[in-house]
Amino acid sequence: MFFVNLICIHKKCAAGIFLFFLFSFLILICQPVPLYSYCKSPFIMPLNGSITVKFRQVYRDEEKEISRRHTGIDIEGRYGQKVIAAANGMVSYIGFSPTGGRTLVIKHNKNIRTTYLNLLQIYVPVGTSVKQGEVIASIGAEDDPSSSSYHLHFGIIYDGKYIDPEDVLAIDYSSISKFIHLKYLPFDFKLYYSN
Repeated sequence: MFFVNLICIHKKCAAGIFLFFLFSFLILICQPVPLYSYCKSPFIMPLNGSITVKFRQVYRDEEKEISRRHTGIDIEGRYGQKVIAAANGMVSYIGFSPTGGRTLVIKHNKNIRTTYLNLLQIYVPVGTSVKQGEVIASIGAEDDPSSSSYHLHFGIIYDGKYIDPEDVLAIDYSSISKFIHLKYLPFDFKLYYSN
């Protein structure tokens, strides 16, 4: 009788272990996939290269004989090197800038836009939805006074003002909680305790 009970206990234990692993497996495969799970960061570097001119760095426009402050970063590259979208969005403008030549602007939401200047070719028309990492243009223009080498001028506009792209590029989803600030408000109710 003892052995029969022991066998039943083992069968119950084996069934319990099987159910545990089955439910664990179902939980793993049934979890919703996070939106944009392929993105490691809200914004990524749009060109593989080193930063040669930083945000707000003063440079000399020799042609106009004036000094200017830089409104983005210059990323050095090779002639014809592909430029990718820094984040998901919609192409909102393609045109020409007097200081940066061929220009493309991507609108990411109501307040955020990224600008790409010194472009040789643009591969996407206005109104196109682009995903982060998608090829949108190539560099090769030589009409930017901030740098004489082939480069991409990359800027980020937030709420109508230029902000430092390097600060934004440093944000990743795993550390986004560092930028959330909780503010505790005074209680709008009272607690009554009775004895």
